Amino acid sequence: MNLILSLFTNLGSNLLSILYNLPMIFLGIIGLCLLVVFHEFGHFIFCKIFNVYTPSFSIGFGPRLFEKKIGDTVFAISAIPLGGYVEIAGAQEVGQGDQTHAHDKNSRAFSQKPYWQKMLIIFGGVLFNFIFTYLALSLLFYLGSPCISSLCNKYPAIVSIIGKNSPAEKAGLKSNDKITAVNNVKIDNIKHLNKLLTPYIDKTVTLKVNRDGKEENLDIKIASHKVGNELRPEIGAYWLVKPMTLKNALIAGFKGTMDMISEMLKSLKNLSSNREQLGGPLLVITQLSQSIGLGWKVFIFMLAFISINLAVLNIIPLPIFDGGQALFYTIEAITGKPLSDRLRYNIHYFTWIAVILLVIYITYKDILKLGNRFFKTKTEQLPTNVESKK
Repeated sequence: MNLILSLFTNLGSNLLSILYNLPMIFLGIIGLCLLVVFHEFGHFIFCKIFNVYTPSFSIGFGPRLFEKKIGDTVFAISAIPLGGYVEIAGAQEVGQGDQTHAHDKNSRAFSQKPYWQKMLIIFGGVLFNFIFTYLALSLLFYLGSPCISSLCNKYPAIVSIIGKNSPAEKAGLKSNDKITAVNNVKIDNIKHLNKLLTPYIDKTVTLKVNRDGKEENLDIKIASHKVGNELRPEIGAYWLVKPMTLKNALIAGFKGTMDMISEMLKSLKNLSSNREQLGGPLLVITQLSQSIGLGWKVFIFMLAFISINLAVLNIIPLPIFDGGQALFYTIEAITGKPLSDRLRYNIHYFTWIAVILLVIYITYKDILKLGNRFFKTKTEQLPTNVESKK
């Protein structure tokens, strides 16, 4: 009986927690939609530059919930918020608008434009994702911001934000603490700190900390996280990057963008052997929502990270991504003739089926991950004789 009461009590408290966090979940969805808008605007702006007709611009797929015509384009919000599209006259893309202008051959049709203009239109979204990440990181470096290890390796190990129930919190680390040594070995920067901590994953080390000008020793058990096949030390804290000059912030923003791309490529390279790294829209929205609770700077940082992920994913040469469209038109430029409508449709159709099945699988895995987090019972904490009570 106690076990049943415990389960219902825990379920109820977690449901209340979810309801309490609904505003942050909503803001997370808004943040993801903003990234989609920015990506699609990249396609849209290059269409306008090269005088290509765009019948519709939609955030989301499926039935339209809201639409308004501005100029010669219908702007819409659709029911399924898993992306978006710009319908382009003279370009055949299954699932993007009603495609009534897909076979246009006039001067405003995509199909009539030179190859280099087609590539700029196709990769305009990717370019805008890069620009968003670069500007966001530059702003954060200029203002001073929390930062993750991979983007601020060369900076001093000054603690900014500490995760709840993290090794850092359990060890007693506080914001603005400066870690100066590991097991009495002095450190130069965050990169050096991570190098010294790597052999001690799942072990306890002693950190020397400078707190308000005084030295303290703290014992901490080092956790870990995976990047590709690489296991990296984790203490559950963001590092503090102090405000920079505008020039240095712009340089650091570019370097940070390149570092994010490198991390993303590493993850993709090892994805087949690390399927647990897969995350869908549900997990992305959850992470965005959680970042809001850590402050607007962490939220902007997460948007920058997701934006660069969208950019790299869209380069993949699958038909539903920008890279796949570029491949089609590159083949057309080389052979001198387009792929047949039937072949193009079949490729799109089967790719969409595969991706939808993958999204369903990933969403299922996301639900399990989030279920373990939000609905984890306290069975292990109950008395050992609980089963004998009726």
